[in-house]
Amino acid sequence: MNTVLALISRFATRWLALAVLVAAGTSFGGGFAGIEPARAQAPGEASEEAEQRRTQRVPAMREQAFNRLSEAQEAMDEGDIPKALDVLRRMSEQRGLNAYEAASMWNMRAYIYFSQDDYPRAIEAYERILTFSPEVPLALELGTMYALGQLYFVQEDYRKAIEYLNRWFDLVETPSPQAYIFLAQAYYQLNEFREVIPPVQQAMAMTRERDGEVRENWWLLKRAAYYEMEDWGKVIDIIEILVRDFPSKDYWVQLSGLYGQQEQQKKQVATIWTAYMQGYLDQEREILNLTGLLQQEEAPYWAARILEREIENGVVEANRRNLQGLAQAWQMAQNVEKAIPAYHRAAERADDGELHYRLAQLYLDRDDCERSIQAADRAISRGGVDREGQVYLVKGMCQYNLGRFEAAVSTFGEGLRVARRERSEQDINALTQWRTHVEREQRRQEQLARADGPA
Repeated sequence: MNTVLALISRFATRWLALAVLVAAGTSFGGGFAGIEPARAQAPGEASEEAEQRRTQRVPAMREQAFNRLSEAQEAMDEGDIPKALDVLRRMSEQRGLNAYEAASMWNMRAYIYFSQDDYPRAIEAYERILTFSPEVPLALELGTMYALGQLYFVQEDYRKAIEYLNRWFDLVETPSPQAYIFLAQAYYQLNEFREVIPPVQQAMAMTRERDGEVRENWWLLKRAAYYEMEDWGKVIDIIEILVRDFPSKDYWVQLSGLYGQQEQQKKQVATIWTAYMQGYLDQEREILNLTGLLQQEEAPYWAARILEREIENGVVEANRRNLQGLAQAWQMAQNVEKAIPAYHRAAERADDGELHYRLAQLYLDRDDCERSIQAADRAISRGGVDREGQVYLVKGMCQYNLGRFEAAVSTFGEGLRVARRERSEQDINALTQWRTHVEREQRRQEQLARADGPA
């Protein structure tokens, strides 16, 4: 199973983490404007009551700290990252910073480290912010926890990611469905597949309550977890939803395969047939799989119809194996008129005489003895027939039916030599019986001819 579906790509993860880097806005008395960088919330909000309690404990930002942060922000805007870091370093060495000022300084440093892909130092900076709790805005603390969860995920420390996400869940009142999915992805990376299911289900339930649509990749994550747990019933349930809500070739083919794995053959055939009718099957192996299943379910007519169409369309190669399969399907469907041309096409591509022998049998069954003899001669000439004695038997029977007794006796004699060489007792007995029968009939005919002659 491809586990990539639960991984966040490096680029996507950077973007997602960046979106929740919270820089708290500030305001001052005395006419100073607050720093208002682009602010984004982690996917959830704390309760209004908790925000009010926290706000009462957060100290105000003073002018000197504000000026330092403004200077660092300007340097960042100009692309002068070394200067910005130097300003923030000097600020960190300044005595008397209150908790809010120090947290804001570390928040800006974390942002810089993150933008430089220096995730270990970004993590260190974010963790420094949390040391000032509860004297920082709750929104900043929540955003920091969520960012740490994402950064640890990027660093593949999934246990730490889960730790910070759970701390975040403890504080946030209205987490978003996406946050639960993120938690589920972290559990998936730890192979704790049972732990994946509850947060995914919570995300789905919340989305439905808000009249939203459950995302396709959430179903895929849930399916992947059940797949790893080998809970095939649940996997099938999910793929049935996927083919209904997000129809695609992959889902139809997967569903058919799972039905087959669970020995639900009728559902397997119905599903792969539906996929074909919707135009999803466009590979030779898929068509051959479908036609094989149809024959197993005693629907050779439809197997032949589909195989014939796809050979003509060029999807299925017109080689010996496929043409022979087409001929056999028509034969199973008791449509000899269709089977014979298919056998001829297959025989033309064969290196041995096996298919010519089958044609000889078909022609014999239709009492077309001349064509049967021709096919038998080609089979003998090509060679490679599993039981060559049988070919002589068919040829001799046709000669007998045409009244060519001497030729039939000769053919059965040749067949006996071949059957003895092949050590086939069954063919030896059949050829012997037929030769004896023809010789007896030949003598009887001669006696009748003499009896009817002139006195």
